[in-house]
Amino acid sequence: MSLPRHLFTPAFRHQHLGRSFAAIVGIMVFIASFATAAETVLLTAGYLWGRTMETRITVEIPAVGDETAMPQAERVRQVTSVLRAMPDVGLVMPLSDDEVERLLRPWFEKPELLKALPLPTLIDVERKSGSALSAGQIQDALKNVVADARVDDHGAWTQDIWRLVRGLTILGAVTIALTAITLILTVSLICRAVMAAEHETISLLHLLGAENKDIARHFQKQAERIALRAAAIGFLFSLAVTAALLFTTRHIADLSSLRVGHWAGLGIVAFLVPVCAIFIAAISARVSVMRLIKSFP
Repeated sequence: MSLPRHLFTPAFRHQHLGRSFAAIVGIMVFIASFATAAETVLLTAGYLWGRTMETRITVEIPAVGDETAMPQAERVRQVTSVLRAMPDVGLVMPLSDDEVERLLRPWFEKPELLKALPLPTLIDVERKSGSALSAGQIQDALKNVVADARVDDHGAWTQDIWRLVRGLTILGAVTIALTAITLILTVSLICRAVMAAEHETISLLHLLGAENKDIARHFQKQAERIALRAAAIGFLFSLAVTAALLFTTRHIADLSSLRVGHWAGLGIVAFLVPVCAIFIAAISARVSVMRLIKSFP
């Protein structure tokens, strides 16, 4: 039996149920899209950053108070010579005093105090691909040249960062799951209210020969139309908020190294959220209506 296209439109308008339905879908899509985008960006940035950091080692040469024995410049020269002679080292790049000061500036409230302190010299060392060179081996190689040089392979604190990333990822997944459950429950409650308002209409449709699956399918189409507009608005709003967040944290989470393929993957993952939300809303509406119709006398 062919049913009118806007059969359930008045019921959704009754007591603003359609607005409530659209608002719930839009809010849920915004929350899930933002959580998914943040989680995906966090994992991608963490992966790229981790790949970069796992090949890097930092050598610190403390500043000397008395340079009569050996000037700091000579200490740096000897250390870099030893490092460049090591077969597993690919890049040795001493940082300038300005770069070291820029790195230390966030830890000092008074800039003049930083300028008054003797700054160490930092050397960025990159291991060759596949190399098993450790910080301890570099430390042993530098003992006879500059005994007080310190070597850090960033292993300890990068592991802490990865634990934090994994924890935030789990939190994001839980947020998305709770959002989906909330969407299902809310849609079911709104559908119950709509069907209660259309009880007499459905009874009449039964008398005219309409089957339950036809009524449920028609109701599902109406829910899809509302959910589509609401999901689009929620998704666009989440994109705007995510873009603003990435812009404000661009110095912390630098995504400039992402390739076109990475951005395409991020876009596909983000786009799946509103699509899944529309699907969940439509299926929840259909299942809820089918159960209610079967309970009608």
